[in-house]
Amino acid sequence: MHRRTVSLMFLTTPVALASAAQPRSFVVYDNMAYHGKPDVARAGLMPCNIVYEGWIWPHDQNYGMLPERAAFDAIIRQHVTKPGPVVLDIERLPLKGPPETIQQHARVLATLADWTRAAFPGRLVGYYGGDTLTRVPAAGAAEARDLARHVEAMYPPMYTFDDNRGGWAARAEAEAAEARALAPGKLVLFYLWPQFHDGTPKQFQYLDGATWRFQLDTARRFADGVVLWSPGRFEWDESSGWWAATLAFIRTNHLAGASHAP
Repeated sequence: MHRRTVSLMFLTTPVALASAAQPRSFVVYDNMAYHGKPDVARAGLMPCNIVYEGWIWPHDQNYGMLPERAAFDAIIRQHVTKPGPVVLDIERLPLKGPPETIQQHARVLATLADWTRAAFPGRLVGYYGGDTLTRVPAAGAAEARDLARHVEAMYPPMYTFDDNRGGWAARAEAEAAEARALAPGKLVLFYLWPQFHDGTPKQFQYLDGATWRFQLDTARRFADGVVLWSPGRFEWDESSGWWAATLAFIRTNHLAGASHAP
């Protein structure tokens, strides 16, 4: 069984991945939960699945403890209903702290990733960055490298906190470099959100089209694709031009559906 993804072929040099003579694909996935969202699949975006930690440990009951496998399988099969990647969003089991804490967190995360891969073979299973496989301190580096062996792709968050494009690009390069060092040869897919992050001076404002296009173009330089995300409490709003910039990015780069891994 094969799934169709959005694939962009180009000849710029991938970061630490292949030579300039080898084209690579750039994938765009949809993980947006906006109310009133149109059928973005018509533009070529593949739906992506995200499994939140609150579904695994409702009301934080036994949070961080390995659940029964049958219960976990039932949870992910309930929520993984789309043909794209499966992203596990577990943000409170960082690979930080005393060695025994890091090792315990790593064991739980590796087991959940293995169970997910067994349930959905061939999918791009991985963890949303959020201090799990991003910004890993030296004390957790060995466990992070081992955990990366249990996933199929890396998903660093690349959200927007201010108008500093240069700072954003530098952070994107650093995130991609860390992900590739932890998981050589595996896909790096940035999580992008077309609004400013909460807690910032412009929180929840939509990015203008030029800034959003800059982020897409920068992501193409350093990553293998993007996952477009939003929380579910906002209405779809394309008036700032971000969605038109997305469509232009797809069109001018000749993005087209292609056969990908199952």
